Amino acid sequence: MRNFRFSVITPNEKVYDLVQLMIQDSKRIDPEQVTLIDGSQKEAASQIADAVHSGTEALLTWEPMATRIASDYPQARVYVIQPSILDLLNCIHHAPKTGKLGVIIPFSLRDYYDDLKPQFDTMGVSFYHVAPEYDERAMRKIIRQAANHGVTSLIGTDALASLIAAQHINWIPLRPGRGGIVRAFFKALWNARRYRQENPRSAVNQSGMRAHYRLEDIIGSSPAMREVKGLARIYGATDSTILITGESGTGKEMMAQAIHNLSSRRHGPFVAINCGSITESLLESELFGYVGGTFTGARRDGKIGLFEAANGGTLFLDEVGDMPYVLQNRLLRVLQEKHVRPVGSQREVPIDVRVIAATNKDLPYEIRQGHFRLDLYYRLSVLPIEVPPLRKRKGDIQEISQSLLRTLDIRYHKSHTFDAKVWDFLKNQPWPGNVRQLAHVIERLVLVVKSPVIQVKDVLHVIPQTDIEEGQMLPGDEADCKDLTYERIEKLSRQGKSGAEIAKELGISRSTVYRIKRRHEHK
Repeated sequence: MRNFRFSVITPNEKVYDLVQLMIQDSKRIDPEQVTLIDGSQKEAASQIADAVHSGTEALLTWEPMATRIASDYPQARVYVIQPSILDLLNCIHHAPKTGKLGVIIPFSLRDYYDDLKPQFDTMGVSFYHVAPEYDERAMRKIIRQAANHGVTSLIGTDALASLIAAQHINWIPLRPGRGGIVRAFFKALWNARRYRQENPRSAVNQSGMRAHYRLEDIIGSSPAMREVKGLARIYGATDSTILITGESGTGKEMMAQAIHNLSSRRHGPFVAINCGSITESLLESELFGYVGGTFTGARRDGKIGLFEAANGGTLFLDEVGDMPYVLQNRLLRVLQEKHVRPVGSQREVPIDVRVIAATNKDLPYEIRQGHFRLDLYYRLSVLPIEVPPLRKRKGDIQEISQSLLRTLDIRYHKSHTFDAKVWDFLKNQPWPGNVRQLAHVIERLVLVVKSPVIQVKDVLHVIPQTDIEEGQMLPGDEADCKDLTYERIEKLSRQGKSGAEIAKELGISRSTVYRIKRRHEHK
């Protein structure tokens, strides 16, 4: 199961280093599947929380940490790393050869007792007993028996150290090594495979059920964005339905994920669906699920809907304004009653889901046109939040651009900076595609510009002409923009193109073409 992802939380830095080496050297475990966390570090708690809500299928750790994590995250599968047979045999192999050797077999290995007995006899172990470590009285009795038997060295877990020392016997610590970690991993893998086989209807794609973005990932410190972020923090502390509005490309889903990660549901799933991207019949089955044999092509065992998949977490309904009118009534009933009924089923399934909806449409206008239900609008917009377009927060453009440049330079192994004149040019653009469009322009610059400093002419070269409105080709007194535009006009003129053809190709008006020509003719 190459898509199986798990996290290992070590008790200290020393064990962290050992486990890291084991994973790197192992041919049976892919390092890409493992998130390794040093449980002794200050940031361990947040790293564990991130691992849980990012979709890891198993947490592997030592006691007593395992009990604490299982208590904090009851929805997670926590596996205790315990000594394996390999670890036990290694201890015996490295034990002193003088005196009598005894072994307290961990209770987790009790099923292997009959197989271990002949090996103990061969390896010269004179005393062995299964350890009921939860019963201290019984353990004291067993260790006294070992002392009476003349045992001088006794192999046992950390839990038995003080009891063994009380009998003046040399304690040889039995701790999980490579064998224990591999054993825990394959136990978790086997259980995950069995769970998937026994619950085929729960095979919703887990990769889309986590929120990656946090509020600090949303760049912008303009007054408009500070107000929006303030609302997000307030809304995150509640459990009410949220309606996020804003133009395409403003980052509505990022905002939804950030609010989810601010909420008490942050350790639960974050499930997103675009309501306008699929057909009415498919959207109904995706949202509410269906029972087996409901329609042609349906799975034999049925399928759970996204409402059920989001139980305990958040369901993000993107482009809710495009939801078919007939489905809006069903969505309203689910929001009111907190139950879903799968397609073709007579049973209702209770759900505990917070809904965050988003749209780039003017819903009050859609209501007047009869395309959206008024009662659903009021149910969704309990807590409204509007993400402003980029043109209304131009003060954030420089901050966003620099952040994008750093990220993309690292991704493509480049190194760039912006010339100071670029900022006025970028701020004078309309950015109809908002942050998404700006991100695409920065990515093209990173890939295309070979010099370390990105200049205005570079931006003008990569930005699609349809992105520049008339009159904005020449911002302020940017001479380099003028020269570059004139050169392109002259080049097209030499190719025999008319003023109208040049204007169409450059995305400007004919009067702008002639004005640029006249300026250069009178220089």
